[in-house]
Amino acid sequence: MGQILDRIKSLAAKKVTASGSPDAVLIARIVLAAVFAAVALLIKMPVVVRYILLVLAAIVAGFDLVIDAVDAVVKKDYFAAPVVLLLAVFGCFVLNYPGESAAAVILYQLCMAALRYVQKRTLDSGLELVSGEDVDRIARVQELVTAESAGETELGGVIGRSASVVLKAGMVLAVLYAIIVPFTGATFRASIHRALMILALCTPMSVIVSMPLTGIIAQCFSAAQGIVFNKARNMEDSAHAETAVFDKAGIFSEEAPKLLAVRSDMLDKETMMNFSAHALYYSEQPVAKAVSDAYDQEYRLDVISDFAEIPGCGVSVKIAGTPVLVSTADYLLSRGIRIPQEQEAGQVFFLVVAGRYVGKLILSASTNDAARDLTDAMRDTGLRRCILLTEESAEESQKTGESFRFDEVYGECDLERKLKLISDMCSGTDNHVLYVYSNGFEAHSEAKVDMRVSKKSKYADVSIDPERLTNLPFAVQICKRMGQIQGENAVFAFVVKALLIFLAINGKCTLWFALFVDSAAAIAAVLNTIRVTKDSLFANLRNGE
Repeated sequence: MGQILDRIKSLAAKKVTASGSPDAVLIARIVLAAVFAAVALLIKMPVVVRYILLVLAAIVAGFDLVIDAVDAVVKKDYFAAPVVLLLAVFGCFVLNYPGESAAAVILYQLCMAALRYVQKRTLDSGLELVSGEDVDRIARVQELVTAESAGETELGGVIGRSASVVLKAGMVLAVLYAIIVPFTGATFRASIHRALMILALCTPMSVIVSMPLTGIIAQCFSAAQGIVFNKARNMEDSAHAETAVFDKAGIFSEEAPKLLAVRSDMLDKETMMNFSAHALYYSEQPVAKAVSDAYDQEYRLDVISDFAEIPGCGVSVKIAGTPVLVSTADYLLSRGIRIPQEQEAGQVFFLVVAGRYVGKLILSASTNDAARDLTDAMRDTGLRRCILLTEESAEESQKTGESFRFDEVYGECDLERKLKLISDMCSGTDNHVLYVYSNGFEAHSEAKVDMRVSKKSKYADVSIDPERLTNLPFAVQICKRMGQIQGENAVFAFVVKALLIFLAINGKCTLWFALFVDSAAAIAAVLNTIRVTKDSLFANLRNGE
């Protein structure tokens, strides 16, 4: 039966056309219903005929509401808005308020058509923010924001659950009002009429309708800055973050350094490269990739044995049974191995064979000066601390940390240690951690939000365009603004409902007026979502300025 009802609904009332305009059939129904109601109310006629015309007006305008209500009842959703609305309308008919009932249905349908139109246009405006030449990114954002749960947030869920509780409390209030008020001198007809208005106003539609749309607009606005969040919930988690953990590689330095020179007074360049490439074959450190990219010979893996990483410093291995070290100066000096002390422009790794220095590898060591103020900007958004993880030696890591003004620095970190550090942070008091990295790995860390500085983010929650990394603090502010707008919309809608309920209790409004104003509040809340992109808070931050 549910499938049949779904099919009938799709044929009975289109919501909004692909162009964003309200469906012509729905508008025609509303106009026809308004004509029936006007004739019934303005022209003298027998009461029975007037009732028939007003009932006909309500049916023409709102027969799809009856289908929605039946569908909700079949699914045992007895508190659905169509069920409550029809109960209030039917009750008003029974209480001899036929004109008010017909007007309520007509105006409700008109407002819902306007609301759907505004929602569609607002969503289109959000998608228009994501423009440019990156067709893949535009397609990905469109796919993300049209997913079923794209705009859902925890705050929206809390407000939705609160609104549901309010509805049930409103039903109890309405019943008590209808029973108790007549004992104070009012008629049962008046008390039940006001109770039905209270019941209709307790539906949560105007409170929750803008919640997911606010999240979607925020996603689009952030994507326009080069920061693509998979879901609005990821933005909400980012807004609550207290700690940001950054990898150095690919963010504050080159993702993979390049081999600039090979120097040896004892070996020719080919032999030096041969030793170095075989020694670093199993390593995951940046120096290994730099050497691998420059080595164009075949590997003989059978000569490699006893391989061991020295995190942040190099490797220890045996080549054809001979001990070989490729390592930094600090590590070798701590082992008592003598090496040249000449200054070199770049990162330097030394090759030691059988305990004797034979040559050195010089790698590029450029830093990303564009990210020089990134940590300060992140702290300005409300973050409590910024932490740096590197694969370099403790001494080099400390220099980088001081240069980029990090609160804490951890050097000599391979992937396993990085993930362990993040896990320890999340298991403590700081459970809102952002992990920002460049080199991908086939998993999700235990951080609340994983952010990858790459256009690919299979396992990450956020992808950051490498050229627009400095917009990350701006994106965090968008996340915070999203929550503020959601809160504003909820408070506004609740206040409007409270005022209307107050007027209904005092007999100062009708059902059609209450539904019209409540629907108008919903439309205003939807229109307010675009303020995620318009607030002066962002005036000096847009586009990385």
